[in-house]
Amino acid sequence: DIHPRTKTPMLRCSEELIEMLEENQVQLQNMASSKFVGYFQKEVNEWQNKLSNADAVISIWMEVQRTWQHLESIFIGSEDIRHQLPEDSKRFDMTDTHFRSLAQDMHVTPNVVIATNKPGLFDKLETIQEDLTKCEKALAQYLETKKLTYPRFYFVSSSDLLDILASGNNPPAVCKHLTKLYDSLANLRFMMDDQDKPTKIAIGMQAKDGEYVKFN
Repeated sequence: DIHPRTKTPMLRCSEELIEMLEENQVQLQNMASSKFVGYFQKEVNEWQNKLSNADAVISIWMEVQRTWQHLESIFIGSEDIRHQLPEDSKRFDMTDTHFRSLAQDMHVTPNVVIATNKPGLFDKLETIQEDLTKCEKALAQYLETKKLTYPRFYFVSSSDLLDILASGNNPPAVCKHLTKLYDSLANLRFMMDDQDKPTKIAIGMQAKDGEYVKFN
């Protein structure tokens, strides 16, 4: 798969691959415990290490990739967040560069064992994971301050709240979230400018049942 915004290749791990990896690890374990393994002991140990590394790298990679996909649209796609969290945005920018470089490298190495056993790969992924976790925590703390300021924000998901905050200077764009914040309010009507475009001044509100109330 290709990430739509960055065109970064996204790795997929099929159930067949996981099953094959587990089966091969079991087979190697059986070989290692056999009394006839003597001559092949070194080779068996090497393959056990390779498959163990593959298992560990695949596991952490999928976690890192999932977190990166979530945060990329926020820290790269939201100017509001970049303004509010400048240090964490810089941290994400560096992490983003490192992860995308690793993803490109993995993409051109189709052999799973070779790709996952590259020197230092697991350590690099651990570092990326740590930095992404810091970005996640900073984002969560920022959203919590907004929720404490206006408790009704607790009614919406984090992604919806981010969209609301990002559209703060465009009130009409926030209206799609009104039904999640209020029981009866469905929409607002805005004053139009000379070019027949909505301004930031609301002149009335509309309920879910269609009832319209004009502001004085």
